[in-house]
Amino acid sequence: MNTFVQGENSMGYESSLHLVDIRIKEESLPIVNEALARKKVPGSEPVEPFLKRVVIDSSGFLCFKAGKRGPDPYEPDDEGTVCALYGKWYEDEEIASWLKLHSEEGGRIILHSIESDRAAWGWEFNGKGNMRELQLCAVGKWV
Repeated sequence: MNTFVQGENSMGYESSLHLVDIRIKEESLPIVNEALARKKVPGSEPVEPFLKRVVIDSSGFLCFKAGKRGPDPYEPDDEGTVCALYGKWYEDEEIASWLKLHSEEGGRIILHSIESDRAAWGWEFNGKGNMRELQLCAVGKWV
């Protein structure tokens, strides 16, 4: 579906990608740290542009490095990270498929369109190597 390309004029779905509570599992830290250092995951080239933009913060959560090429939806924190970036994320499902292997339970990636439809979607990770699709839906009674 969507790898990140910022500042290009190619066709794609402009959206913000939010990293929500993606804490890297202890046993996955060596694998993820190596992937971040090399900016590569063997056999998963679609994830590579994403790896160039993320870091693990001091609390063990995956975050984006604050952008230098344009507006981001959030101001950087003290570590120079943000929880979301704007861009064209062409391989979003492949990113989620890689993250599901390394995220503790409850981690989520959420995409929110910044185009006219304002769609929102994403995936949640169960900490056991699985993910499920997320969509906005109505809950509760009308008031």
